[in-house]
Amino acid sequence: MQKILIIDDDAHLVENVETYLKDFGYRTESALNGREGLKQVESFQPDLIILDLMMPEIDGLEICREIRKASSVPIVMLTARGEESDVVSGLEVGADDYLTKPFSLRELVARIKARLRRPSSAQGSSSHGKDVIICSDLTVDNSRREVFKKGNKIILTSTEFNLLWLMASRPGIVFSRDRLLDELRDRELEPFDRSIDAHISHLRKKIEDSPKNPRHIVTVWGIGYKFEDN
Repeated sequence: MQKILIIDDDAHLVENVETYLKDFGYRTESALNGREGLKQVESFQPDLIILDLMMPEIDGLEICREIRKASSVPIVMLTARGEESDVVSGLEVGADDYLTKPFSLRELVARIKARLRRPSSAQGSSSHGKDVIICSDLTVDNSRREVFKKGNKIILTSTEFNLLWLMASRPGIVFSRDRLLDELRDRELEPFDRSIDAHISHLRKKIEDSPKNPRHIVTVWGIGYKFEDN
């Protein structure tokens, strides 16, 4: 049974979400504040986290940062504000997806299923005949969903890994933002360009020696991005 942790200070919303998710066979736990939520992450070991952006004491962005120090568990961020800047902030600190309140519980379940479904290896390994890519200081293992830089394991979100594998398995190919959105599918990213830019920026911070002067994920101005095998 897959486990979902809900961190939100709205007790009524939490109760409704828990009841709905249990009908779909998920095991749930909840926390009404950030401190308790971080404790639950460690003790409950969830398969996915639903995290509210706006909470007292510790907000969702800080909680997400703390989680990402040790875990790549999928995080769906909830925000009461539909402004693009809030969404990008959540993606930049490691959230995988977001929903704006008020939201449909059916849509929430659809997002959860997409997040928990293991991405098909057909995006990379089947067409290239390999599950591991070794590129200078980087090792990307698609079968284990793991990335190592100079022998040290790097924690990536699901979306960050999928972006890296997609480009690293096709070095030198230029991907437009629209193409990245199309190829990632499964509602991983919302259809506006800056979501791609936010994930790329966060990925660079993790795998590049100098994120401002990247050697692997290179910007092709006016078009998009490509992976350089050097």
